Amino acid sequence: MHLDKHLLVFSMILICASASHFLDQEWNTWTSKYEKKYATLNDALFRRSAWEATWDKVQKHNQLADQGLTKYRMAMNHFADMTTEERNSKSCLLSKGKSPTPANAPTYTYRKNINIPEEVDWRKSKCMNPVKNQGSFCGSCWAFATVGVIETRYCIKKKELLLLSEQQLVDCDPRNEGCCGGFPINAMEYVAHAGVMKSQDYEYTQSKLTCLYKPDEIIKLNMSKYYILPGEENMAASVALEGPLTVGIAAGEDLQLYKEGIFDGECAESANHAIIIVGYGTSDDEDYWIIKNSWGTEWGEEGYGKVKRNVNKCEIADMAATADILP
Repeated sequence: MHLDKHLLVFSMILICASASHFLDQEWNTWTSKYEKKYATLNDALFRRSAWEATWDKVQKHNQLADQGLTKYRMAMNHFADMTTEERNSKSCLLSKGKSPTPANAPTYTYRKNINIPEEVDWRKSKCMNPVKNQGSFCGSCWAFATVGVIETRYCIKKKELLLLSEQQLVDCDPRNEGCCGGFPINAMEYVAHAGVMKSQDYEYTQSKLTCLYKPDEIIKLNMSKYYILPGEENMAASVALEGPLTVGIAAGEDLQLYKEGIFDGECAESANHAIIIVGYGTSDDEDYWIIKNSWGTEWGEEGYGKVKRNVNKCEIADMAATADILP
């Protein structure tokens, strides 16, 4: 009897030691992959603890995905060493109480039952720039979403794909707040009047600096109007007939750890991030949006993802906006 107890205790010790060794290997691989450096030992220990909690969350979630109980999978991406509180507090939209809509921004509604394709994916065009990364130090998603939509819509009309400057918007747009957040519709109002420079002439720095806008170096967009699109039916019509659009989304830690599939996880309390919708489709009777993010190619499906459609998932339909560019 005592021998059996000793064998059980010894077996448990071996299992725990093996698990710890495995996590050590995974931690070292992860920190090397994402080039993580910590200033102090205490900081490293704190981040390791947060990383292990994320590891547990991701493994449990993916077990549910394996059982068909959720539509998407998670990954130990570059957000994995953040705590739940840190991930849920990330925001790059303006603070509550500030209006996302310029007084003169109209609302545009397409006619009911308009004939549009069942699937649209602007990634298949020659008018989509590579996924960009706003970085960890600047809440500039609003600028990246705005510029990404303008780049593609300009290309659709002008047959020329340009890389345009997010930094100009961060530094110079008076209605938004640089790295402290903004709204794409406000940025579209700014660009409609000021134009936008090329990225190579005004490079991104992950910080708000003195405005270096040069009127003689702007791209003349011929932007005829910018507007709000109420509801997912209108959004789909706009994406199908005109091109990508910007949306706000309540991005909690589930979305930040997203890897692949159709996202149907938990959302943040309110919209806190801006992304681009570049298409839509249906898989196994599940409607979805195709989104383009500004968190680099390490996130999601090389920077893209799918979000459940026609249920206003994570408030994705509450802040949709875009702009028309004339040929």
